[in-house]
Amino acid sequence: MSYRHKLSAVAVVVALATLAPADARADEPKFGPYDVQTVFFISKSDDKNRVDYGMRLNESCAPLSDDAVFPYWREFERAPPVRTHALNMFEYVPYGISDQRMLRRTQTGGEHTMRLKQLARPISITTHKEADGHCTAVAHTRISGVDNAELVSVYAKLAGAMSVEYIDVKGKDPQTGAEIVERIRK
Repeated sequence: MSYRHKLSAVAVVVALATLAPADARADEPKFGPYDVQTVFFISKSDDKNRVDYGMRLNESCAPLSDDAVFPYWREFERAPPVRTHALNMFEYVPYGISDQRMLRRTQTGGEHTMRLKQLARPISITTHKEADGHCTAVAHTRISGVDNAELVSVYAKLAGAMSVEYIDVKGKDPQTGAEIVERIRK
């Protein structure tokens, strides 16, 4: 096959992929009975939608695998109902995970570590099985010089379509429970 024919074939595939109607529910994340739907989230200044980071857990509330954390969109703009869907290929650049792995599993939870592509700091996640049998997950990272702060969310102040003015990393002080925010200029 010539280069020109290969290029034409690629163009047809791309066109079909972008023009073909898709089932709106086909890319909704499927949650298991022990999964935590939101460990933390990223919101942005241009709308009310956000990217949540969920976590796949087993019956002991331990991470299922080394890639247990996953990002997905929660759309609040036209709610109700709130819609969810997977990130598209290009959204993995600003919201994707650069590295993650399970550290350990126990009978009542586990530990996991990860890094986001656009936030240069490790995030540790501790999972736990509550007395009622339901699973919880709490993310921790360094925020405003406070080690092991609980990570609640990240807010991105957009400067344009493809740029960020700053991000605010929001969390709680582990000693006092007080809200803390660290602003990072981009």
